Amino acid sequence: SLLYTIKFEQWSREECETRCKLATAYRLTHLFGWDELIYGHITSRIPGSEHLLINAFGLHYNEITASNLVKIDIAGNVIDPGTSKFSFQQTGYIIHSAIHEQRPDLNTLFHMHSAAGTAVSTAVDKILPISQNSVYLEPISYHPFRGIVVAEHEKEEIAENFQSPSKCLLMKNHGLLTGGISVEEAFFLMFMFHGICQVYVDAGYTHRLVPEDKVFCPDMMKTSLEACEMQVEEGLGVRDFQALCRQLDLAGWETGYPYYDLD
Repeated sequence: SLLYTIKFEQWSREECETRCKLATAYRLTHLFGWDELIYGHITSRIPGSEHLLINAFGLHYNEITASNLVKIDIAGNVIDPGTSKFSFQQTGYIIHSAIHEQRPDLNTLFHMHSAAGTAVSTAVDKILPISQNSVYLEPISYHPFRGIVVAEHEKEEIAENFQSPSKCLLMKNHGLLTGGISVEEAFFLMFMFHGICQVYVDAGYTHRLVPEDKVFCPDMMKTSLEACEMQVEEGLGVRDFQALCRQLDLAGWETGYPYYDLD
């Protein structure tokens, strides 16, 4: 189960739902094969507070539950250590808090090192719109590699390089990061971000230039995005995430996701 009921009474309804959605996102990341051992992070701001939920550093993505997520404040102080013996990773805290502090529009941040994402972050200077995955991603931001992030002073450059309205950040020689108003939106954008990186890899564009006639024109991108937005009344990625949660629940995973029945 993703939810240990022993903790229910200690959380607000909003925190319960956020924990369940976040734990589900970690499990889905593993099922899609995007995870890299215990590294990478998905964080989410608890509604109505400045507290963040982050994974316990030492747990595999397939072990993360609603109750073993660690609750911290924006300064990195532990508010609730969760049910595991592990604390959170400093590198993840620095990257995510840098953005959470400066981007109140992004309640959830999703950072991972998928094989395709890391390959493109290493080989490609700029991701061009060459498949319909790209429709949701623009504008994409970029952050140069400065080594493994360990120092607080690095937060300023990260925040500077990932400003509104961008929700996708290519961290050079490192990996991918997306942000969303919700867990569902951040997950959806990561699915599309990884998807365009996979297209680059499969089409051979990590070692040769994209032909000009394969790049979408700005007008096509604009009209396509407008058409897509008309179909997502609940919010970007919500229907997709609900569908995935239903599949997990049918398999007995107990996501705790408050989706509506289809009957």
